[in-house]
Amino acid sequence: MGLTKPPKVEQWEGLIEICLMDNEISELPISPSCPKLRKLFLERNYKLRIIPPSFFDNMPALQVLNLSRTSIKSLPESLFKLFNLRRLFLNHCDLITTLSSKVGELKQLEVLDLEGTEIMYLPKEVGQLTNLTCLEVSFFEPTSQRRLEQSGEIIPCGAISALSQLEELNIDMSCDDKRWNASAEAVVSEICKLESLHTLKVYFPKVKLLSHLHWNEENMAFPSLSYFKFTVGHLVERIISRVSCDTELELERHDRYLKYVNGEGVPGDIKKVLRHSTAFFLDRNSTISRLSDFGYRNMQQLKCLVAGQCNELQAIIGGDQIESSSCDATVGLVSLEYMHIYYMKNLRSIWEGPVNDSSFNSLKCLTLRTCPELTTVFTPRLLTNFSNLEELTIRDCPKITTLVSCDSCDHNITSILPALKRISLHFLPKLTSISSGLLMAPMLELMSFQYCLNLKSLPVSKASNKNLRKIKGEESWWQELKWEGTHHDSWADIFVPID
Repeated sequence: MGLTKPPKVEQWEGLIEICLMDNEISELPISPSCPKLRKLFLERNYKLRIIPPSFFDNMPALQVLNLSRTSIKSLPESLFKLFNLRRLFLNHCDLITTLSSKVGELKQLEVLDLEGTEIMYLPKEVGQLTNLTCLEVSFFEPTSQRRLEQSGEIIPCGAISALSQLEELNIDMSCDDKRWNASAEAVVSEICKLESLHTLKVYFPKVKLLSHLHWNEENMAFPSLSYFKFTVGHLVERIISRVSCDTELELERHDRYLKYVNGEGVPGDIKKVLRHSTAFFLDRNSTISRLSDFGYRNMQQLKCLVAGQCNELQAIIGGDQIESSSCDATVGLVSLEYMHIYYMKNLRSIWEGPVNDSSFNSLKCLTLRTCPELTTVFTPRLLTNFSNLEELTIRDCPKITTLVSCDSCDHNITSILPALKRISLHFLPKLTSISSGLLMAPMLELMSFQYCLNLKSLPVSKASNKNLRKIKGEESWWQELKWEGTHHDSWADIFVPID
């Protein structure tokens, strides 16, 4: 709206709701008279740094207050006299470093959002907010020994278990915060007493802490838990993430997300949580040799799988594991829609051993990135498992010579990947063939190539690929392509040079 000043004080009186969000307001009236005001929205006024001490004195009916994404450093005393306040939003007020113990006076509070603040600890008085149904909090790690000593317990003993009405709990903190490593077990034990919880986001620095949740094969820890985000294992913030923002967003959009990092093997507690997960992120597992070691039955609900930097991993799927268990044989990865594999230094194949049908039938997007030992992606027999694949991205796999190996080629197959719409092949210097003579899918719309200098032909034709709208690549590579029965000029109208 572009306001730089708030409305005149006489305009506040008598209003039930005031919306002043997304402005450039830097100051507020000292003590406006708002006896009927129930909702006040001031979020995203980034220039607002100070709230007058008596600002809330004459707002006795206020129930909803949103101060998110402002530049305030503290809350005025008058705020803690809002005895009818139900919802308080302070998310991403990153200059707030402490929460007053007087917060315990807000007995009617149902929602307290402190996500993105830099508070160092919760005051024990938070445990007095017995009507709280939603608590979201981010903790800032003290940067000096003095501040560490001043901060005390990050979450006081008994504070969480006292909030018996909690339905949503989000605890976010630095992975290097030693205070959390020391208190996580006690806090998790208290969380397990919250019978109404349906949303839980928390970091478990050690796998063994999952055992407190009492997961079993059929039931989740909390009968009503429908949304969770668990990060398990020792995170190292200093290590640069190799996952793109788009991939992180894909993971985050799922309701039940398990992130397991810097681990060893396949712990039983991880498998129990995985069974109820729809998204799984595996990073830096030092011993696992196949992703299917987690068990097909435990991955039956997975829709999104992202895995990387597991140096001993040689295959995604072990076909022999399917044959060894009759109950697993009918499961597979039947729900998986998105798979992103990256920085696997010893990955040699997607599928190892006997191939069964329909394991990847729901997969729509496959990305393979920086797998230096991978020489091929599909076998003709394996292709039938990817009938719904719409997007294929392969990048920085220097030993790949063809996407489809010609070993034991099924001559009944004339085209591959019937649903494929987009294919991107980048930095594959040894790639000489895409499909071993088979035609690409009729649904294909986009092909993108970069540094595939030994690829001399494309498996497309005007008759079979009528939906093809764009081919991207280097101009010099394009001019060297060889075509059967046509000339590259006939495709010139859809070629887009990337030089």
